[in-house]
Amino acid sequence: MKLTRIFPTVIFIALTSLHALPVSPLYVRGYTVIPEPQRVELKGGDFEFGSGWRIELGSNVIPTDVAAESLKEQLAERHRLTLNGPDASHSIQIAIQAGSVTIVAATDHGQSALAEQAYRLELNPSGIRITANAAPGLFYGVQTLVQLVKQERGRLWLPEGQIVDWPDVRSRELFWDEQMHLDRFEVLRQAVRRAAFFKINALSLRLNGHFEYTSAPALIDPYAMSPAQLQELTDYALRYHMQVIPYLDGPAHANFMLEHDEYAKLREFPETAFEMCSTNPETYKLLLGMFQDLMNANKGGRYFHLSTDEAWFIGKADSPQCREAVGTPSKMWTEFTRKTTGSTSPPCSPWS
Repeated sequence: MKLTRIFPTVIFIALTSLHALPVSPLYVRGYTVIPEPQRVELKGGDFEFGSGWRIELGSNVIPTDVAAESLKEQLAERHRLTLNGPDASHSIQIAIQAGSVTIVAATDHGQSALAEQAYRLELNPSGIRITANAAPGLFYGVQTLVQLVKQERGRLWLPEGQIVDWPDVRSRELFWDEQMHLDRFEVLRQAVRRAAFFKINALSLRLNGHFEYTSAPALIDPYAMSPAQLQELTDYALRYHMQVIPYLDGPAHANFMLEHDEYAKLREFPETAFEMCSTNPETYKLLLGMFQDLMNANKGGRYFHLSTDEAWFIGKADSPQCREAVGTPSKMWTEFTRKTTGSTSPPCSPWS
């Protein structure tokens, strides 16, 4: 069949699929929220929002709660709006009430984890209320409210209605690659805040050689992040209900390790520093020490990201330095993953 006959058909299918997508009621009214909330019910019209509003802390919410602080900070930064003024006659009530928001359907079957992130946002000209089952949900409800504020005709507006929302998956990860250079610490803090604004709750951080490993001092570069700095970033992210997940390459992308004379003996192929030898016990001694160094500086975190990326050469080496030709690449990869995770069972997803 000629390409000229296929192409219009593909375009037709694509346009038909796009046309079938439901139009967001928020978008129709000129509002945007990322990600799109699960349930939106709009009524009436828009109402004006401004300095005549104050924050009221409801049940289980303290003044230093990040949701309350974020609401004030975000409105000030994005709209130059100050709440709790002397003439504030309308309230934004924020409250945590266990079991107040019900999860209906989601891709993720971890209902309890999803419920912690659920919230209800009620928007009325007489008052606004955000209710959540737990602190993460309250924080996400605040981010939705801030995203909704629309500037038009020189004033700020909100839609009247109700939003009930929960995530489709419990963990939403952003990969932050510091492999080539190390960003300033304030840049990393900004990344956490900006990601949290869009309800990202995990930052997978690849430092590789840009960390002060106690177990492998030869790998440390002059601008490496200290353990205290990583812990500070972890603590900062946890405040925004986000996990910092240490990420370490292996067995491939190991140049930052294997280019050093101390570790050249761990190469799978002596002439290239790309891949580690998976049958050398010293490989695991090095990696497990580095894993532990990262985890020691990540207290409060629940996950570790083992890369295992681009491992298609594993199991193919047969040299005096590394003899791996003892099984198929897939079997060798599985064995590598089991050893590095300390598991005797098949590897599983870190979110399971």
